[in-house]
Amino acid sequence: MSHEDEFARVLLSDERRKWQDPLKISKAMGVGRGMTVADLACGPGFFTLPLASLVGEGGVVYAVDTSKTMLDHLRATMAGSDTARTAVKVIQSDVCDTGIPSGSVDVALFANVLHDLQDKRAFLGEVKRICKPGGVAVDVDWKKARIDKGPPYEIRLTEATARKVLAANGLRTVGLLDAGPYHYGLVCRR
Repeated sequence: MSHEDEFARVLLSDERRKWQDPLKISKAMGVGRGMTVADLACGPGFFTLPLASLVGEGGVVYAVDTSKTMLDHLRATMAGSDTARTAVKVIQSDVCDTGIPSGSVDVALFANVLHDLQDKRAFLGEVKRICKPGGVAVDVDWKKARIDKGPPYEIRLTEATARKVLAANGLRTVGLLDAGPYHYGLVCRR
């Protein structure tokens, strides 16, 4: 099994679902029938499929990632869901240049992404570009804590730092959501 295949397996694991519930988080973001959602750096689709179940066949979930391997895992998982096959649009692209139409997204989710991005300004500019007026951007990321899960402590952002980065790039935090014991969730608007 390749490193990316093993990583995808871990990202989709039942163990992860015990401490991070993607459907509960998706509902807390206000995702509902007929909406358009972007799952940016979606990986193998931990959030994508729950999002698709909420938007239904009349909605759209743009699942964006650079990794063909991760998107292949997503496609394989989607094969068992008529709703996902109808609602999910898979895009292999850099998250700073997604190709998603401007002003088309009700909710832009970036989970476990912001801490890892080199060009946060370009990424957040893309988030603002794709969001509808009144749309929300949701940053779910690892708390800056020394735990045996997730990225190295040194690259994690505190919630306060994440808020500053978002604000400096035109996204004001307007709410919080419960993203599990190891993560924070920031709901933002332009």
